[in-house]
Amino acid sequence: MQPLNINNNITNNDTPRFLRTWRLTDNGLVEISKQLLSSDSGAIPIENMGAFLDKPLTGKVNENGEGQGIRYATASMQGWRMDMEDAHDIHIAISNEEPFNKWSFFAVFDGHAGASAATKSAEVLLKTILDTDQFISIAKLLKESNGTLTEEIKNLIKEGIRDGFLNHDDFLSNQSKRETSGTTAIAAIITPESIFFANLGDSRAILSNKSTEVFGTNDHKPYLEKEKERILKAGGNVMISRVNGTLAVSRAFGDFEYKRVPNLRAIEQLVSPEPDVYEIVRNQSDDEFFVIACDGIYDVFENAELADLVTDRLKVEEDLKVVCNQILDIALSKGSRDNMTIIIGCFDGAPKLDRTLAEKEAQWNEKVRKNLTSLISSHEAENGSETLCVENALKKINDLEEIISKAPFESPQLRTRYIVDNALHEYYITKNVDTV
Repeated sequence: MQPLNINNNITNNDTPRFLRTWRLTDNGLVEISKQLLSSDSGAIPIENMGAFLDKPLTGKVNENGEGQGIRYATASMQGWRMDMEDAHDIHIAISNEEPFNKWSFFAVFDGHAGASAATKSAEVLLKTILDTDQFISIAKLLKESNGTLTEEIKNLIKEGIRDGFLNHDDFLSNQSKRETSGTTAIAAIITPESIFFANLGDSRAILSNKSTEVFGTNDHKPYLEKEKERILKAGGNVMISRVNGTLAVSRAFGDFEYKRVPNLRAIEQLVSPEPDVYEIVRNQSDDEFFVIACDGIYDVFENAELADLVTDRLKVEEDLKVVCNQILDIALSKGSRDNMTIIIGCFDGAPKLDRTLAEKEAQWNEKVRKNLTSLISSHEAENGSETLCVENALKKINDLEEIISKAPFESPQLRTRYIVDNALHEYYITKNVDTV
């Protein structure tokens, strides 16, 4: 979820004023509360979407695998946030039974106001979808059609995903301990014939192929006309581009304080658990890759820009985990302040390694590392045992014109973080010292 941007459009001509309370801790500044000061309503609490650290946590958690003609990897990073609230779920085969053993499931959940809803969603959403009446019927119909997706089956898949999302939100609302957090969700069910994307909130999926524009799911934001109309009908308002001035998404799991209007169905509440479901017919020779990620990525990347970056990275790096990690570091360098989770899935048509380009980049990377080694030596000569800060090292490297001007790609200042962060980590870990 993105942090509050006080420059967003507001519903009146007054400049918004905020009362913010912070606490200094050993881990940095923690924002305790945030209130919008209103002449009409007094102090309105603003949802705390996660406090910021005084430095980003850039360690990555990775996962990778291959199956069903898909090579995939994931990366997650806490970044500037005080807590990690993302979760994800991957099943290269969604069931052991025919025909679902040839279907795959990928999902990312971007939690807010806690990680509970995201974690529970990663644990049970797929099972909830498979338990719907529609998917029980799909299994029988697919056996009759020898696995072919008829229009009837496609419609049942879309309806089953929708009902699975609604059933899951109902499950969250009936926990013995009241669920107080919320989460977005972006999921993909991939069959041999079609890809079904389901989106809830402002996480997003893109699909790249060789012959058409990049496909992307649409975000659910309170200021969009369709979303705003529902919010207003439910008795809410949209202020500073947020539901009741607090929540930055208009559809999500959890967030039950926005789902209490009597006599309204779940999909009519201020915040709806109803996903948008998209079907993309697969083209085995044309499809390249898909990306599923939280808004910590899309805060700083447009769809086509991200697709171009993935394409660029795939041409010089074989390890898909490294590609994911590099994208997170580039997003951090571009200014992302949020938790970040990304899944990249490559089909057979994905860009292949260009060994000439890969060698040029490897040579440039080595030049960066050699200059960094010199910086470390100079720093230690001047400062003794004090470690060289990643941010300071980045600034010094990015100021080296003889290095930056000879980079074999555009915007090299955005690429140096991955090299510098890893090199410093490798250097100091051998000395049993934490980097800063």
